[in-house]
Formats: sequence, C-alpha cells, structure tokens
Amino acid sequence: MFKPAIAVFILSSFSFATAAVAEDAVSTFEPFAHEVPLQPTAAGSFTVTGTLGGVEGEFLLDTGASMITVSSEFFDEMEARQALEPSRRVAARLASGRVEAVDIYRIEALQLGENCQVGPVEVAVMPRGGRNLLGMSVLMQAAPFAVSASPPALALSRCGIEPSVANR
Repeated sequence: MFKPAIAVFILSSFSFATAAVAEDAVSTFEPFAHEVPLQPTAAGSFTVTGTLGGVEGEFLLDTGASMITVSSEFFDEMEARQALEPSRRVAARLASGRVEAVDIYRIEALQLGENCQVGPVEVAVMPRGGRNLLGMSVLMQAAPFAVSASPPALALSRCGIEPSVANR
C-alpha cells in the first residue's frame, strides 16, 4: 500500500519507478549499498554535504542539472589546495534560460557524506556566484539511486566505482 508521506523515488539510467517504504523497515534503502543523509531546505529541496577537491561544502540535489556546478568562491578554495586547469569550455543553459560559456574541470575526488567515494568527476565553474549543485552526471555514475523525503536520505548503489568511459 502506498504511503505518500514516505514514498521513495528510484531513478536509474533506464527507468523511473516509485516504491513505497514500510513504516517498520529497519533501513529505508535495504537494496542500496550506501545511504547519505540529506538536509531539507526551507524551499522544500535537499542539500547533501560533499567534499570536492579537498573542500567540504553543501550541494543542492538538482536532478535538473546535468552535472556538478560550483560557485567561483568554492572553486577558489579548491584551487588554493591544488593547481587546476580547465579540460574544456562549454556553453551551458542556465535555469534562467540564458546560455553562458563555462569552464569544465576534472576533479579526481568527490565524497558524498562520510563514506561514499564517487571518484573523478567533471565540474562546471559558475563565474557569478550561485549555489553548488549536485547534478545528474554524479547521480548516474552512482545509479541506481533513490531519494527519500522522510527520512531525508540519498541512497546510492555504486560508491567507489570508476565512471564509465562515456562519462569521461
């Protein structure tokens, strides 16, 4: 029986499905290898704590974003720890609909929560502030994944796995 207040949305690279969670379940995500806590925001979205390039920060969970984006301030902190060179420059369509050129960097280490090592990721640096976003490129790298609103958590299947050649 569905209980909308505790519905879990499971997203994989092939399908979108919905599953209900039993109220007496010990773990929200028994079939998943890793569970990362989410923090609800006042706006009704979720953030996840992550460490990228040795810098810890909050990332807005954004399934509408195609990749990780970081603010220029966050990027400056990463660059203070290590020399970073852009791997390419792309045109990115922002949520406002505007298209802007952004630099893409390959960062060797992303950790979500305390124990989920995602591995090398591509990161877009937003030149004019904004929030750090955790987009679909990382979520698909660790898919299948699920998001629970109650309790707030992100379940990932593949932490510590090298990304596919297509994601490089």
